[in-house]
Amino acid sequence: MVPSSDCVDGHNRVTLSDDNVTRIVLVSDSLCGTKGKLMTHETLRGTEPIPQRPALPLVGHAFDIPSGVDGLHYVMKEARELGPLFKLRFFGNEINFASGLDLVTELADESRFRKNVHPDLVVVRELSGDGLFTAFNDEPNWRKAHDILMPAFSLGAMRDYHATMLRVARELTAKWDRAAGSEPVDVADDMTRLTLDTIGLCGFGYDFESFSRQEPHPFITALSRALGFVQAKGESIPGTELFKWKQTEQFRKDVDLMKDLVDDVIRQRRASGDQSTDDLLGRMLHTRDAVTGEPLDDVNIRYQTITFLIAGHETTSGALSFALYYLTKHPEVLARAQAEVDALWGDTDTPEPDYADIGKMTYIRQVLNEGLRLWPTAPAFAVEPLEDTVIGGKYAVRKGDSIQILIPQLHRDPAWGENVELFDPDRFLPEREEERPVHLFKPFGNGERACIGRQFALHEATLVLALVIHRYRLIDHTNYQLKIKQSLTLKPDAFTLNLARRTSDERRLPAVSASAASAAEGRPTVRRATGTALTLLHGSNLGTCAGIARDLAEEGDERGFAPSVAPLNDAVGKLSPGDGPVVIVAASYNGRPTDDATDFVAWLEGLEPGALDGLQYAVLGVGDRNWAATYQRVPTLIDERLTAAGATPLLERSAANAAGDFAGTVDRWTGDLWTALLERYGAAAVADEAVPDADGAAGPEAGLYELQDTTDSVIGGLAARHGVQPMEVLDAYELVDMSNGLGRSKRFLRLRLPEGVTYRTGDHLAVLPSNPHDLVQRVADRFSLDLDRTVRLRARRRSRGTLPVDRPLTLRRLLTDFVELQDAATREQIAVLAEHTACPPEKRPLAELAAADEETFREQVTATGLGLLDLLERYRACELPFEVFLELLPVLRPRHYSISSSAAAAPGEVDLMVSLLAAPHRRGEGTFHGIGSHYLQTVNAGDTVQARVLPCSEDFRLPEDDSVPVILVSAGTGLAPFRGAVLDRHHTKSTGTLLCYFGCDHPDVDYLHRAEFEAAEAAGAVSMRPTFSCAPEDGARFVQDRIARESEEVWAALEAGGRVYICGDGRRMAPAVREAFMAIHRSYTGASDDEASAWLNALIESGIYVEDVWAG
Repeated sequence: MVPSSDCVDGHNRVTLSDDNVTRIVLVSDSLCGTKGKLMTHETLRGTEPIPQRPALPLVGHAFDIPSGVDGLHYVMKEARELGPLFKLRFFGNEINFASGLDLVTELADESRFRKNVHPDLVVVRELSGDGLFTAFNDEPNWRKAHDILMPAFSLGAMRDYHATMLRVARELTAKWDRAAGSEPVDVADDMTRLTLDTIGLCGFGYDFESFSRQEPHPFITALSRALGFVQAKGESIPGTELFKWKQTEQFRKDVDLMKDLVDDVIRQRRASGDQSTDDLLGRMLHTRDAVTGEPLDDVNIRYQTITFLIAGHETTSGALSFALYYLTKHPEVLARAQAEVDALWGDTDTPEPDYADIGKMTYIRQVLNEGLRLWPTAPAFAVEPLEDTVIGGKYAVRKGDSIQILIPQLHRDPAWGENVELFDPDRFLPEREEERPVHLFKPFGNGERACIGRQFALHEATLVLALVIHRYRLIDHTNYQLKIKQSLTLKPDAFTLNLARRTSDERRLPAVSASAASAAEGRPTVRRATGTALTLLHGSNLGTCAGIARDLAEEGDERGFAPSVAPLNDAVGKLSPGDGPVVIVAASYNGRPTDDATDFVAWLEGLEPGALDGLQYAVLGVGDRNWAATYQRVPTLIDERLTAAGATPLLERSAANAAGDFAGTVDRWTGDLWTALLERYGAAAVADEAVPDADGAAGPEAGLYELQDTTDSVIGGLAARHGVQPMEVLDAYELVDMSNGLGRSKRFLRLRLPEGVTYRTGDHLAVLPSNPHDLVQRVADRFSLDLDRTVRLRARRRSRGTLPVDRPLTLRRLLTDFVELQDAATREQIAVLAEHTACPPEKRPLAELAAADEETFREQVTATGLGLLDLLERYRACELPFEVFLELLPVLRPRHYSISSSAAAAPGEVDLMVSLLAAPHRRGEGTFHGIGSHYLQTVNAGDTVQARVLPCSEDFRLPEDDSVPVILVSAGTGLAPFRGAVLDRHHTKSTGTLLCYFGCDHPDVDYLHRAEFEAAEAAGAVSMRPTFSCAPEDGARFVQDRIARESEEVWAALEAGGRVYICGDGRRMAPAVREAFMAIHRSYTGASDDEASAWLNALIESGIYVEDVWAG
């Protein structure tokens, strides 16, 4: 019997997933043939059949293969016995496994093979869609997302993530401190909590709060169930899924839960006005693809986010767990690793590791790598041929056939030497890595579609492992024998440790180096250049090389050079010995030149010998040795071609490895570079002589001072973070008759846009507010502050939430313009208050609140808006230092307002209508004042506000075709974007159907912009449908009442292809309007409640019914 995967169309996919080699997927493709004859690989001349065991008809080897992780051991055994390539058959389908070095080296050739997305991964696509891991090769979003996200995993990005990684690691050690000496810790469980919180915070600004929960976060529960479903489906007999409809339904619910959570995170980030791109979510929201000019759409952002939340914690937690297991079983290795961190951090009980420390911990990295060698946490990946081909010199495979790379067996290939089962981190000594074949170590996959986050994972794992072994003795209290658990990835199962805090006597402190002391003695000879030109060129896709080049330019300027910085492509045909020395900092991108270096490399390769005689140059190569096959390829090529063209190196090319001591390498090379440059181009100078200013010394006839205009200000850093610019207020006045008892303030503002800034009708304006004086004074009273005291705020470490203050300022200015003082407190913040409260009667309620269940916490804190300052005023025994209070506060964020003007009628100005938010506080104490609205109440004509234009959702823009009927529904200042739309129609003399339902209190009090709307209505641009809650007409108090009363006209507009836009109150108005439209549908179609709800949901999904609402 010929198996179906031998058909000539090659449509079958191999049935093991990239992340789980033991998972079997059953695909019942039909047999196919040509002219009635079935063709198999074995019929191809000169080839041999791929080895396999004798198999039963139809079921093949299915009954031989155990489920779960035992299946992994089984296929590893088969690889040892059948050789580096073998086949399993399973209900008419075939699975090819490759594990030998020579074969994997061949399959790693991306000119012949590419990633295979097989049916098992297709099931996972229900979670992650066209995310990076599960995207098909021809889906455009893979390339777009890959290019947009690569900079988020650059070295500079790792530096930014470091502080957050350290913060989460501190939460792990706090939990383990409580357990030390009293109870064992579940290693894999806690490492999963740690890595999930890390990727959540670093990537998306979302805190899963895993260490404050007794049970896993609902996302993790849903994810575990969903992955279990995928695995069970893969291991089931064909057709049995029909009897598992309950599990299928639960899978759908779990997928929906995960999607809803991620969609909520995306919505919150959009609503915050944060335009930064310093994390994954920020880059996805605000970066356009360089090739297409398009951003990622929200659905793909959701899929990428789920992908990173899964992949970003599963593999790293497994790697850490395996490393700790092997350290407990190899005390001599643990002793060496502890000696390394002790030498770095000494006897400090709670060290403050900085970013550069990670690269210095080379032995810790060796331990992690050796753990990944023995048990790569993602144990397989699949490739497929681009064309029919022969592999291994004798085995035919067809285009699209899937071949699984069995990584654990590859990592036990004889090329590793003897005793491949022995845990030996010295296999990863630099000299042995240099000698090792590049495709022998593949824990992160291969080529372009290898793990994009490997540097993130290794940075986090190195930091955490070092902190743990520096702090604790690891006690193997059960004499644990390794048992592997497999779901998405591999982890030790039920691995627990007892812990004990290490003492000073246990830490190995480094000896003081005499040379270090003597090096500081004496004064060095000082040499300076005298204006020599210095050209600094970079080849950089992710910004790392460009950043190094800019740093070198600053240092060169200080040393007397005249530096210039440019991408390599700008230097094509321009290198000349007469223009001074050239310094090149370059990287490779998958073995190719970076985008800004392609032309330069092509030009170099065409130079004749002697073309660059006399040119002095230096090259620093930047790369990551994990990509061993292409590591330093382009820097090496540049160095070789420059020499071949006659140029002379100032010093030997250096290779900075992102997976090692990158910062140390760059620092050492930089020191050697300045030594070489100044020896050749510098002149002796007096050590103490002043450095002239950049403009040269001014003559005595010039005045001492010069005044220069500048737009820089104390809030410049904050403005830059949010992307806001100064905008002049042209007009400001009250829209409502405040003399009437019904009057509730709604203020009109008109602002002039900065030159070059434009907007479209319906867009938003994000305004950066200031905190009111009364709120600031409450802080001063609680901490006994002198608000006029001038301070300088210095951050001891980098953090995404660091206040952007770079100069001295008063405490009043700091509290007024930089921090949020009124946000509801978080669990973490309340826990910090409890830690700083010694008085038991006050400490207890704080600790209980921090540990409360989700519903209690929501009711008592989140829903009532209970803030940090409120709690500090309530619990006076809390001795929280003011500096810690600042650390807990979020950075002040912009508030968003719909632009109410017409871009067609007034392109250089924007109008706002701002409702004053002042209402009884939700917790029943006093009045709640909105920060943004109260700030704008104080603004007058001639003032300046910091703001930026933000585009609205494209769905919320009115159709350009004015023959499409449009229904607008709003209440209060929700009218703002619709005023702009009406003014657009009036300006263009449009007379299409435009029904504007608008709710207010009274026609003589708050019918906003009444004269404008009446004029537009008289011109035929709009039909106004106001309702007045305090003076109802024909029984219509609210907009939903009038919509119901005019249902015939509304239904006719909908039947004619009309669109509906809702703006304003999301708590009462929007739900009531939805119900009114469903009632109309039921009335005119006879539909049931469920059918009407489905109809409205379909309108929403298709963008016909669009809401821009908020809940106050």
